[in-house]
Formats: sequence, structure tokens, C-alpha cells
Amino acid sequence: MFEATLKEVVQAKRLSASKMTKLTEIAMKSLSHDTELVLVLFKTHKGLAPSQKVSSLYVFDALVRAAHSYVVKHSIVPDSTPGKGNAATFLAKIEGIVEGLFEDMISSGAPEAQEKTKKILDIWIKANALPPAMLKRLGGIVKDKPADQKGAYRRPTMSWSLSVQFAWRTHDFSHVLEMRIRTEFLLPDLR
Repeated sequence: MFEATLKEVVQAKRLSASKMTKLTEIAMKSLSHDTELVLVLFKTHKGLAPSQKVSSLYVFDALVRAAHSYVVKHSIVPDSTPGKGNAATFLAKIEGIVEGLFEDMISSGAPEAQEKTKKILDIWIKANALPPAMLKRLGGIVKDKPADQKGAYRRPTMSWSLSVQFAWRTHDFSHVLEMRIRTEFLLPDLR
């Protein structure tokens, strides 16, 4: 249901507020499957035409802000039960791919994509939606994108060391190997 609704939202000619709200509600109800949600977001974004990627960015924004709001409102912490996600673990997993998302948006060459990416980053900074270190790295991507670096996925979005750091932060070591495998097999052109 999430994937079908996501594709409907990002492939539409115009972004629909009601469809975005529906997608956000579906995602928030499905946070126990956070890894799958993040993978669907990533794969869908990667497969989009350049003209549809701004809509994908808006989806990321809506889901990050909804999850962050839920974490703050309910004082949620990452669940220590392996394989069981929540809003906090969802945000932690989003951190693993958001740099690739921003690199893709900035390197697309489309002025609209670059402008919208900068605006989303400003919103996330004001809301403190992601950890300060991540926001700083995203700021570096937005400000310092080398002209000769094309495409979002020139390097893995989550290195082995980041996978381990992620596992320590979320207390979920079952995903270390899974994230490594998915990085290697979902992104074979990175080596």
C-alpha cells in the first residue's frame, strides 16, 4: 500500500496535498517496518525521472517532519527489539540515505531541484529534524557540491562503519549485515 501510494504521489503531474497526507498516514502506521519504508523511498527516488525528483524530496520532507514531530511529542527512543521499528529508528535509517538524496538533488543541474533542496534543509535545521552533525553534512553538500561530481550514487549511501554506528545507536545489530548487503547489491555500480 505504501509503495503504490508513494508512486502515485511522485509520478503525478502536480503534487496533491491530500495524497501526501494519505501517504504520511500510511507511513506513520507502518513505522514498525521502517527498513522496508526507507528502502522503498530510496529505490523509488533512484528510479524517478529528473522532473519527478522534487516531488520525491517533498515526500522525504513530509515523512521526516512527521516522524520527528512524533518522536518529540511522545519522547520516543529507538526500540531495542531487533526488527521492530518506530519513528526514532525510521529517522536513524533515513540518515543513512539522506546524503545520497541531497547529492542527487544538487547534482541534477536543475535550478528548481537545487533551490528546493536548500529550502528543505533550512526547514530541517529550524525544526532540528535530524541530528546536528547530519544537518551540517547536508549543509556541506548543498554549499560545496563539486561541479565535476555528477549523480547521487557515486559512493555508497551507508558505509560499513556507518552501518555499525547506526546499529550501536539503534541497538539493532541485525540490520548491520542487512544494510551492508543491501548497499552492495542494490547499488552495484558504486564500486
